[in-house]
Amino acid sequence: MTGLVPKSDFILPEGVVSLVSGGEPPLLRVHREAFERYARDKAAGLTGYWNLWDTNEQVRAMLAGMLNLEASDLALIGSTSEGIAQVVSSIDWRAGDNAVTANTEYASGRFALAGLQKFGVEARLVESRDWRVDAERLLDACDDRTRLVYLSQVSYLTGQQLDMEHFSAELASRGVPLVNDVSHALGVTPVDGRLADFTVCCGYKWLLGTQTGIFAWNRQRRSSFEPRGIGWRSAASHEGGFLRREDANRVQTGNSNHLDVYLLRESLGYLQRIGIDRIREHVLRLSDTLLEALHELGVEVITPESPHERAGNICFALSDPGKLVKLAAAENIYVWGDVGRIRISIHLFNDETDIERLIAFLAANRAMLR
Repeated sequence: MTGLVPKSDFILPEGVVSLVSGGEPPLLRVHREAFERYARDKAAGLTGYWNLWDTNEQVRAMLAGMLNLEASDLALIGSTSEGIAQVVSSIDWRAGDNAVTANTEYASGRFALAGLQKFGVEARLVESRDWRVDAERLLDACDDRTRLVYLSQVSYLTGQQLDMEHFSAELASRGVPLVNDVSHALGVTPVDGRLADFTVCCGYKWLLGTQTGIFAWNRQRRSSFEPRGIGWRSAASHEGGFLRREDANRVQTGNSNHLDVYLLRESLGYLQRIGIDRIREHVLRLSDTLLEALHELGVEVITPESPHERAGNICFALSDPGKLVKLAAAENIYVWGDVGRIRISIHLFNDETDIERLIAFLAANRAMLR
C-alpha cells in the first residue's frame, strides 16, 4: 500500500514506521542537495552571501502564500520561542494587566506570560476540562485589562484544533492581540495568518525542515509593533542612530539560520506541490482508521472525534508513556510519549500499512494500555 507520497522521498531506514512528525520527522532526500547548494554559496564570497539572502526572500514569499499574507509580513528567526518573546516584549505592560492562555498550552507561551508576573501582570491559565480547551472559557477570562492572548491552532498535547475564526473575531472586537502558534498546524492543515495579529511556527515539525523559527506580523490587523530586541537586521543606520525596518524583519535581530532556510525551501516546495488540502484529507482518512481501533482497544482517546477539531496528531492518555515508546521503537515503530499521553502524528508519507502495524502492536500489548 502506498501513501500520498513515496517513502523513498525521505531519509528513512527501510521498515521503520515514523509517526512522530509532531516531534522530529525524517528529512527529505532532496535536503542532501540543499546542503550542497548551501555549501557552494557559503564558499562563494560576496556573491554567495547575497544568494543566502535571496533564498531567505524566496522562503518568505513561499510562507506568505501558505498563510494568505504578504512576504513583507514574514521573518525567519531563531525559534518559535524567540517570536513569542519578541511579541511579549513589545507590549507596554502595566501592573494590573493580564495575559490569557490555556493551562495545557506549550511551555514557550506559558513561561513567557508567567515571566510577566514580576511586573504585576497576571498570567491567566484557563483550566482545560477532560483535556479539552474550551473556547468560551478562554474568552470569558479576557477583560478590559487583557493585553495578549496566546493559543495554538492545534494542541501539541491533545491534537485538538481550535476554531481560530471564532477567536479571531471575538478578540478583534475587543482590541486584544492574538498570538497563534501554528507549530502543529502549518504543513498538515490550512492556516490563515489573517486571523491573528501574530503567527509563530517552528520549521522542524510538520514543515519537514529544521530549526528555523517562522514569525508573521499581520500588519493589516495590527499596524504598530515595536519589539525591544534590536540588531543590525531589524534596523538601519540613520543620522547617528537607527530606524527600524518597516516590515516584519524588525523582529529579526541578526542573521537567519541560512542552512536551515535552504532546507526549508525544499520542504515548502515539496509540500506545496502536493497541496495542503490533499495532505489534510489523507491524514484524516488514516486517522479515522486509527481512532476506530483505539476505541476498540478501550484506551482514553483525548483527541476530538470531529475532523474539524483535529489535524495530524492523535493522542491517548497513558500513565507510563515512556515504556510504550521504548517497546514500540524496538519494533521500529516510532511514536511520541510524555506528559501522560501517547501522541501519534500522521503525515503525508504515512500509509495504511503504517497504521496497521501500529494497531497490531498496540493490540499485542493491550495490557500496557490500561
